[in-house]
Amino acid sequence: MADLASNRSFPALLQRFFVEHLRQQRAVSPSTVAAYRDTFRLLLLFAQKRIGKTPTQLALGDLDAAFILAFLDHLERERGNSVRSRNARLSAVRTFLKYAAHHDLTALATIEHALAIPQKRHDKAVLGFLSRPEMDAVMAAPDTRTWVGRRDRALFTLLYNTGARVSEAINLRVGDVVLDVSPVAHLHGKGRKRRSVPLWKNTAGLLRVWVRHLPSGTDADHLFPSSSGASCPAQT
Repeated sequence: MADLASNRSFPALLQRFFVEHLRQQRAVSPSTVAAYRDTFRLLLLFAQKRIGKTPTQLALGDLDAAFILAFLDHLERERGNSVRSRNARLSAVRTFLKYAAHHDLTALATIEHALAIPQKRHDKAVLGFLSRPEMDAVMAAPDTRTWVGRRDRALFTLLYNTGARVSEAINLRVGDVVLDVSPVAHLHGKGRKRRSVPLWKNTAGLLRVWVRHLPSGTDADHLFPSSSGASCPAQT
C-alpha cells in the first residue's frame, strides 16, 4: 500500500508524466516538452511562495481551481505574460491533470473542478498580406552576385511557393526536395507532421541552380546552410 501511494504522489506523477507519458507514449516534440517543463517550473516556484510547500511536499489536492486561477493571475499581473502565454500554460497544466486523473482516483473531484477553468478570450491580430508585386520585390531584393544573396533568393521563393514556416524551411535537407519530373518539397512540421508541396517551375529552377553552389550537395546537407557554417563555401 505504501508503494502504491508513493507511485500516486504528485512528484512521482509529474516525473512519470514527463518521462513516460510525453516522451514515450505521446512522443511529443522536444519544444513541447520544454514548454511544459517551463510551465511547471513556474508553477512549483509559485506554490512554494503561495502555500509554503516545496515540490516534494505538494499533493494533487493542492492544485485546485483556486490555486490554478491564482497562478494564472500571477503570470499575467506579476510576470507580464500575454493572454496567449497564459492560455498555453493552462493547456500544459490541463494535460498533466488529465493524465493524473487516471492514476489517482482520490483527486478526481479536485481535478474535475480545475479542468473546468476556461481559456481566456483575447483579441487576435488581423494578419496582413503582401501583394504579388510586393512579394516579387522581396524575392528580388537579395544581391545574387553573392553566395548569401543567391541562398536568400532561393529561400524566399521557396517560402512564398510553399507557405512553409521559417523553421521548416531552414531545416530542409537537399534530399527533401525533388527537382526532376514533378518538383516537390517534403516539409517536416510541428509535432512530426509531414506534408509535400508541389514546386512551381521557377522555384524548382532556382533551387537546381542553388544546389550547385552547396559544398557537396549530398542529400544529407542542409538546403539553406548558415553563412557562417563550417559546410559553407567562401562567399564571392
